[in-house]
Amino acid sequence: MRRVMRALLKEIGFERAEAAEDGAVALEMLKKSKFDFIITDILMPNMNGFELLTAIKADENLKHLP
Repeated sequence: MRRVMRALLKEIGFERAEAAEDGAVALEMLKKSKFDFIITDILMPNMNGFELLTAIKADENLKHLP
């Protein structure tokens, strides 16, 4: 599904679409690079989508992300 989403985003003009295998990896990616928005799944290993969103909203540098 990650591959499909990346392809769809690139098709509509988002050239830089990244994917993470789980929420913990996604959070680290978000802390290390600049992103304009997030699309997440709820059912992920290690850190689910709800936990990821809670961590994002608790981080002053990330909480602006839609």
